[in-house]
Amino acid sequence: MVEVHPFSGVRYDPAVVGDVASATAPELDDVAPAVSTRSRTANPYTVLELLTEQPDGTYDHASGALHRWQRTGVLVTDPAPTIYRYEEHHLVEGVPLVQRGICAAIAVTPFEPAAPVLPHEHTDAARVAARAARLQAVPLDVSPVFGLYREAPDEVRAVLDADPAHPPLVAVTDEDGIDHRIWRLSQAAVTQIQHAMQPVQVVIADGHHRYATALSLAHNAGRAAPGRTLAYLVDAQTHGPQVQPIHRLIRQMPRDLLDQLRALFHIEPFSGPPTQLERQVITHQQRRWGLYLRTADGLRAYTLQPRDDAALVAATPTAHSAVWRDLDTAVLQHAVLPTVGVADHDVVPRSDLASAVEELGAGNADALFLLRKVGIDTVMDLAQRGELMPAKSTAFHPKPRTGLLMRNANEDQLP
Repeated sequence: MVEVHPFSGVRYDPAVVGDVASATAPELDDVAPAVSTRSRTANPYTVLELLTEQPDGTYDHASGALHRWQRTGVLVTDPAPTIYRYEEHHLVEGVPLVQRGICAAIAVTPFEPAAPVLPHEHTDAARVAARAARLQAVPLDVSPVFGLYREAPDEVRAVLDADPAHPPLVAVTDEDGIDHRIWRLSQAAVTQIQHAMQPVQVVIADGHHRYATALSLAHNAGRAAPGRTLAYLVDAQTHGPQVQPIHRLIRQMPRDLLDQLRALFHIEPFSGPPTQLERQVITHQQRRWGLYLRTADGLRAYTLQPRDDAALVAATPTAHSAVWRDLDTAVLQHAVLPTVGVADHDVVPRSDLASAVEELGAGNADALFLLRKVGIDTVMDLAQRGELMPAKSTAFHPKPRTGLLMRNANEDQLP
């Protein structure tokens, strides 16, 4: 199914930029305002310079930075195309885990049943258009599409389970203590993986808009062959990510929000750090949410237990399956927020709890809903059934790092 191709990686030269970790950034969708500020001041060659839109809607500055950095050796291109092995070493509650996969250029095909690559969330046409404008001005895949699959072929598993014969090409530790390691694979391993991955179907974990943008540009160019985009492909069952919840900031809420919520939930005050409230939410078997409100006296925290959970689920769209209708994001979006008078444009997804609480405390929002996480099998089963989840229903951890391994977006058109 999925076509994987070698590519010539574009990377920062540490001899020029110094600390590569500070020049790179968290995955694109995780760059919250506070994270963006830190990344922009950490290194004069921050990858965020290549993503910055000017007030007039152009990317002239970003385009100039790309050409300047290529000319002066800030960015270097590997001499020969290959497929890369990418590992992320991290801790979960003190237990060391390794996420391991391949980075390759994959062919992009339309989203349809039985397609090689499937989405699990909707995409927004305006965001695709904005990313297309940026990619045309700055033709660089700075962050890979993060794809998951199940039951890795034995040949792929053999390559990834073998100890590397050489030191990594890239080795950095990010601000969260995650170790990122990247190796070039041998030509024999590349051929082996290309053949073995042919029957594999991939579900996009993160990067739906990046994939849709590459598809849009390839279609508009009228290419005879499919376009390609950079992807990080991981066996979800063997070396896969942790699935984390995505919470919801409410920019503007009704003054009587808490009173309105009492009609739907049993509400109890909560005292304790945000991480403790999040843990209670994500480990609870039944639906139980957290809520932070910004008041004149500071932030107040609560737990929300539905008075009638079946009634909330019944208010979600009946065209969907029972599994979809039970998702916290579906219940919040369709059964709760419209009832209490919160508009869609006032809802902002946030996967980083600390940043979300920081934004709330700074007065950039009025409330924060803490939601449960979704199981990885649920994500993949819904995708393979063609049932898209509400946007920003899941967060996968760890993610590939933006700017660590990049790809010339025009590479598949080169002679």
